[in-house]
Amino acid sequence: MKRVTLWAAIVGAFLAGYFIGCHDEVLPAAETSRTVYEVSEANLTGNGDVIEGAAIHVGMEGEGGAAMSSVIVYGSGYSSNNHWRMLLDVDISEGRVKIDSQEYPSKYYRVVVIN
Repeated sequence: MKRVTLWAAIVGAFLAGYFIGCHDEVLPAAETSRTVYEVSEANLTGNGDVIEGAAIHVGMEGEGGAAMSSVIVYGSGYSSNNHWRMLLDVDISEGRVKIDSQEYPSKYYRVVVIN
């Protein structure tokens, strides 16, 4: 009887957590937008490896991430094969992305911002 009660409690706790527990906020598709910034290597290095964009929002800590944009940075390398690589060594702040151009030197960089 103890085993059945234990299993019922575990399953009940799982179901309660699944249906009642906290979850991420889902935004309606009408409120979601995508902005792409593309810069050449010359423009990036001339600007101190910084791309500025009004669509890049970071919000404040403790806001649950709802005010933060999803930001992904890609580099194309030096070949012309339309192959893009996601860069990991980036620093994101309000309205700007700082790229370490030494991580993956490229002719062009793209910053994809999803709000």
